[in-house]
Amino acid sequence: MTAKSPTIVVVGSNHEYAPVEIRERLAFSGDDLARGLDSLRAEVPEGMILSTCNRTEVYAVGGEEDDVEGEIFRWLHQYHSVPVEMLQRASYVHRGRDAVDHIFRVASGLDSMVLGEPQILSQLRDALEIARERESVGPMLQRLALDALTVGKKARTSTDIARNNVSIAHAAIELAKLELGSFSHVNVTIIGAGKMATLAAKLLRAQGCERIFVVNRTLDKAQDLAASVDGDAFPFAGLDDAIMASTLVIGAAFADDPILQSQHIRPRDHRLLCIDLSVPRVIAPEVGQLPFVAVRDVDALEPIHDGYRQQYASEVKKVEELVELASSGFETWIESRQGVAAIAAVRERGDEIREAELTKALRKLGHLSERDQNVVRAMAVGLVNKMLHQPIQELRNITDPTERAAVLRALGLHETDATK
Repeated sequence: MTAKSPTIVVVGSNHEYAPVEIRERLAFSGDDLARGLDSLRAEVPEGMILSTCNRTEVYAVGGEEDDVEGEIFRWLHQYHSVPVEMLQRASYVHRGRDAVDHIFRVASGLDSMVLGEPQILSQLRDALEIARERESVGPMLQRLALDALTVGKKARTSTDIARNNVSIAHAAIELAKLELGSFSHVNVTIIGAGKMATLAAKLLRAQGCERIFVVNRTLDKAQDLAASVDGDAFPFAGLDDAIMASTLVIGAAFADDPILQSQHIRPRDHRLLCIDLSVPRVIAPEVGQLPFVAVRDVDALEPIHDGYRQQYASEVKKVEELVELASSGFETWIESRQGVAAIAAVRERGDEIREAELTKALRKLGHLSERDQNVVRAMAVGLVNKMLHQPIQELRNITDPTERAAVLRALGLHETDATK
C-alpha cells in the first residue's frame, strides 16, 4: 500500500445482507480466527476480525486513497474460497467516519439481530484481545475498539436499549415457546457448553423444562453445565440417546462441520424441533427433511427481533445520539494524532538538516577547540528551533488535513513523512 493519510475501512456481512448459508462460509471460529489474523496481517497495516453468529466483519487501516476494501475482498476470496462476486453481493463497506459509526452501532446493540443484545460486547472484547495477541492491531484499531466498548457500555447503562437483557438465546426460547407452547413436559438437548449454551440452558430451566441434556465434545464441560441446571451430561457418543428422549434441540457450539446429522435421529412418534444458533451451523439442514422434524436456523429469529425494535424505538434514538457524540470524539482524536505526527516529522527533518550542515561545517573548522565546537552546535540548535517555532505553532492550531498538508509542503515535506 502507498502510505497516505490513514483511514479505517470495514468490510462485513451480516444477517441483513446474507443468509446463514453464506455467513457460515465467511465465519472465523476457534483457532481459525488466529490463523485468519496472521494471514490478514500480511495484507494490511492493521487488521481485526469480528465474527459472531450474525456477522463477520474485517476492520483494517490503510491509506486514504488506497483500495483497502478491494484488498480485503481478495483476501477473503483466497482465504475462504468464496467467489469475489458473491462476497460483494453479500457484503457492505464503510470507510472513515462511516466505519467508526458502524462499529459503535454494533457495540451498542443497534446493529444486532436482537436489539441491544449484551453478548456483542464480550465478542468485541474477545476480538480485540485475540488481535492484540496476534499483533495484527496498532494504535488506531485498538483505540477504535476500546472506544466502541465504552460507548456500548454507556448505551446499556444510560438508556433502556437493553432493559430486558434480551439475547439470541432469549429469542430462541421465545421461538420455541411459540411453536411448542408450554415447556412443562418438554425434554431438551443442548449441543455445546459455552456461553450461549449456558444461557440457553438457564433460560430453559427457568421456563420449567422437564429434563435438560447437555451434549459436548468435552465431557467435563458438559457435566459442569448440566450440574448447574440440574440436568444430565452426555459425550458426543450419547447424542442419539439424548435426541431420542427430547422434543427440543438447541445447537450452540463451535464446529467446522454439522454435529447433528440425519443418522443421529431414530424413528420417532413425536415432533422434534431443532433451533440452531451456531454459525457455522451444527445442525445439518437435511435433518429438517425427516418426518416429524423441524429445523430453524438463527435467521428464523428475525421476526422476534423486529418486535423488540418497535418496542424500543425511543431508546434507539437516544443510543444513536451517543454514537454520534462518540464518533465525533474519535475523529477529534484522529485529527490530533495526525497533527502530532506532522509536528514530529517537521522536528525530525529540522534535526536532519542541522546535523548534516554541522557535520560539513565542523569538518572545515577542525582547528576549533571542543568548547568552540560546542558553541557552534548550540548556535545551530538555536537557529533551527527558532526557524521551526512558528510553523510548529501553526501545525498545533490546524485541524483541517488540507491546510496541514499545505504547511508540510511549504517546509519541503509530504503527508507520507507525517504518517511513517
